[in-house]
Amino acid sequence: MFISVCKSMRLIACTVMFVGFQQPLHAKTEASITDNVELKQLVNIVNDVLKRNPELQASYAKVEAAKARLQGARLPLNNPELELEAEKTDVDTYSIGISQTIDWHSKQNALEIAQKSQLDAALASARALRLEKAGELLKAIGDVIALHNITTLSKQRTEIIERFSNVAKKLHSAGDISSAELEMAKLSLAESVMQHATHGEDLIESKISFTEISGQSITSNIQFPQQLPGKLPPITDVEKTLQNHPKVRLAYLSSQAIRQQMHFTEQDRKADPTVGVSVGREDNEDLIGITFSMPLQVRNDFSHNVDAAIAETLQAEKEARQTYQALSARLNGAFERYNLVAHAWNVWVNQGRQSLKQRLESLDIQWKAGEINTTDYLLQLQQTLDIQMDGVELQGKLWDAWVEWLMTSNKLSVWLDQIIKE
Repeated sequence: MFISVCKSMRLIACTVMFVGFQQPLHAKTEASITDNVELKQLVNIVNDVLKRNPELQASYAKVEAAKARLQGARLPLNNPELELEAEKTDVDTYSIGISQTIDWHSKQNALEIAQKSQLDAALASARALRLEKAGELLKAIGDVIALHNITTLSKQRTEIIERFSNVAKKLHSAGDISSAELEMAKLSLAESVMQHATHGEDLIESKISFTEISGQSITSNIQFPQQLPGKLPPITDVEKTLQNHPKVRLAYLSSQAIRQQMHFTEQDRKADPTVGVSVGREDNEDLIGITFSMPLQVRNDFSHNVDAAIAETLQAEKEARQTYQALSARLNGAFERYNLVAHAWNVWVNQGRQSLKQRLESLDIQWKAGEINTTDYLLQLQQTLDIQMDGVELQGKLWDAWVEWLMTSNKLSVWLDQIIKE
């Protein structure tokens, strides 16, 4: 009677194993509708965070500061100077004059161009930072989702192995399995508990990382969209894509801003004349005077400022080229990585999930028929469940590769806007 009860409990345990992992094995129904809801949820989280991000707000403030400096640069560099002079001696002398430094070398125009370049660089910096932050947020959200799913599966696995361990205890009491097999069941349960704790810790850390980036907490009720491109088409014009990328544009405009600042520095070191006119009276005689002055740059011609500006220009141009090369490598890598992971994911969805289901059913039949012992059954079960974990991790890698591709190909902003409009 006890043996039959134990066999029934075996069947229950196997049924629990199958049912517990049945849900992740099947694709969602009405995927397109579900995907749209899930994508909008992700995008809404990103947009909400970006609106309040301190770094982005600081970049927008930098843009406003650059606009103000540009407005100032459009005004004359030098104001006129009023001079008053009075001398009371035996002969009273009074005079009033006005002088003006002449922008002989078009310094004001050079400054305006330099400040316009600074504004362009500030705008590019804000756009590049927004792209970077959006990508960081999407990847951080992906980490939370993946680790949440892994932790959920880990919990289910622990519950299954715990039920199995309880069955094993009863089978051992009935003399149906050996002590070694019972110990194996106990060790498997302990291992599963420790793994679940590790996964839970990783999930907590991912939520902390998201909070550090976003400044807000995140719930665990969000999921990955199921429908992502199965394969990416190659980019027809790689050079144009790279040149229009916010990071490359920022690097180029920053180098241009430094170059224009260098030109202004060259002009600013040149001496400008000052002319003036004055009228006055000395005793009973009228006075009219004309003044002219010019700085004599004999002790310091300020050429070191130009040399420093030239060096900074060369540095900025080399950094711009390096940014282009680095992004080109990232673009190629993101393309290859996504197609590789997408292929693996498609194989998993079309074959791996079904194979996993069949594997669980086969193990159930073999164990009940006595074709494999408890130890082998448990080991194969662990391997089967680990494969399920690998499938969940693969989905997380697919999302990370997708976001990286959107960022490197300069399609992230368009993609986000499209999701909102749909």
